[in-house]
Formats: sequence, C-alpha cells, structure tokens
Amino acid sequence: MALKVLTEHTARSMKCSIEWNSDTGYEVLEGHFRHVVDLPRQTCSCRAWMLKGIPCPHAIAALHHKRLNPMDYISQWYSRDTYIKTYSYFIQTVLNLKMWPPSTNPTVIPLEVRKMPGRPKTVRRKEASEPK
Repeated sequence: MALKVLTEHTARSMKCSIEWNSDTGYEVLEGHFRHVVDLPRQTCSCRAWMLKGIPCPHAIAALHHKRLNPMDYISQWYSRDTYIKTYSYFIQTVLNLKMWPPSTNPTVIPLEVRKMPGRPKTVRRKEASEPK
C-alpha cells in the first residue's frame, strides 16, 4: 500500500517546480499552491507527509532535487519487520459481558424509529451501468 501511494505521489511530483529557500529548505510549487518542505525535520506545509508517514509529492520533488531516494523516507511503521512484530504476540480474548463489572454510567437509549414523510419508493434505482 505504501509503495502504491509513493508511486502515485512520484507521478504527481513530476509536475512540481522547486525553488531553494535557505530559511526552511525548499518551496515547491504545484499549480497555484506553494508548499514549504523541510527535509531534515521531514515536514511539508500540506501536512500529508506528517499524517501518513509517506513523502508527499512536494517532498518527493525536493528529495529528487537533492538526489535522495524517497524510499528511505517512508515511516518505519510500513516496514515488514514492524508488521511481523505487531502480530507476533498472542491476542487475549475479551471476557464475557456477564463478567464485566457493572457500570455506573447512565444507559444510552436509542432514538425512536420514525416513518419518513412521502410516498415509499417501489422501484429500485438502478446504476448508470445497469441495463434498463
């Protein structure tokens, strides 16, 4: 999944133009938008790199400009070793509901079901790709 996202971002990064900014690193222009990329801190002003852990198109453009491999900047959470460590332990089952301690919180009562106004539909709406 991470490699698929990285290849999509790499294709988008080819449309970006790069300007050096000595204060924060790089300014990357994508269309009418300007993003600031800081490679040492691994941040971008679009925030996609920090949220996903996969370099965004702006960061990939800056990495290619410095001749660095974007694969080295993918978060360790996407690695095979981390995946194997996650599922290496036995997951304990949850105790039966009857064994739980009683709660002092008020019970949540569901809303009453109301009949919606208007005449009910009798024919199913078909998709555009289905024959009529």
